[in-house]
Amino acid sequence: MKIYHWSFIILIFMMGGIITCDGDKGLSPTPWIEGKIYIESIQRVEEGQTGDMVVVVAPDFPPQKWTDIIKTPPLRFNRNVNKDTIEYRVPLNYGEYSVVAVLWKPKGEEWSFETISNILGVYTAPNLFKPKPVTITEKDEFISGVDIYADFGFVRYGAFLEGTITYTGDFNPETDMMILASFPMKPETVIDYLFALGWDLTLPIQESAYKPYRFTLNVAPAYHKYIALFWRRKKGGPYDFKKIADLMFPDDLPQIGAFVPEGTYLGKGETMSSFVSDSGDTVKIDLVADFSKTYD
Repeated sequence: MKIYHWSFIILIFMMGGIITCDGDKGLSPTPWIEGKIYIESIQRVEEGQTGDMVVVVAPDFPPQKWTDIIKTPPLRFNRNVNKDTIEYRVPLNYGEYSVVAVLWKPKGEEWSFETISNILGVYTAPNLFKPKPVTITEKDEFISGVDIYADFGFVRYGAFLEGTITYTGDFNPETDMMILASFPMKPETVIDYLFALGWDLTLPIQESAYKPYRFTLNVAPAYHKYIALFWRRKKGGPYDFKKIADLMFPDDLPQIGAFVPEGTYLGKGETMSSFVSDSGDTVKIDLVADFSKTYD
């Protein structure tokens, strides 16, 4: 089954809370949107961690306020198979909706929409690399065919990176948001960003410019090679991000052959706050972010 991927930049719409719509068809206002969710890799999530899955809809990209985001009740799906297909319906008012997505949370945890761990799929089109909007007019009773490919392979959780971000230079008042991310390689192309091992879109903005900020980044148990902080300006386009800080991790294994993984291995349940460099020195995960780079 083909799954349409998208750039990591579109994840910025996951910045806030949500409101719940009644899923009872007898109470649902018209019109509505409906479609199928094609779920992949369900068995990748460990027993007891499957949790709940919902469809969310936002009119703006990114949402202007938390209450703009609408969600379905938890969707029922077969947790004992690798693939499943379910149908959903979301009652909505007339208008254009920029994002329709499938979200997930582990069992026993609160809803959070800030990391890649929660995003299983987005309604899009082949090679679009961004959400495909849905428009409902007064002529429409409903919009069908809003199908989403959801993949539990996107789930990232279970290990942690800890460190500090210190900002230098004059704070840019055009700052809209910052993203902290870890990768198995230093990303060079848009496709490389799809292999992120963990994201945090909830970093404080202006208050962090005046004092060091301690972070704990929830990431996948894996080899981590590179961590970076990205900056975005207000009213910027979906690809208008700038890297303002980064740090490279050393390799645990000698690079002999093409298939030896790069980076430092971080196991499930482990927390890494420092590492031993190639020269034998202990290095803390401290990032120095330069606001002067945002004025270019």
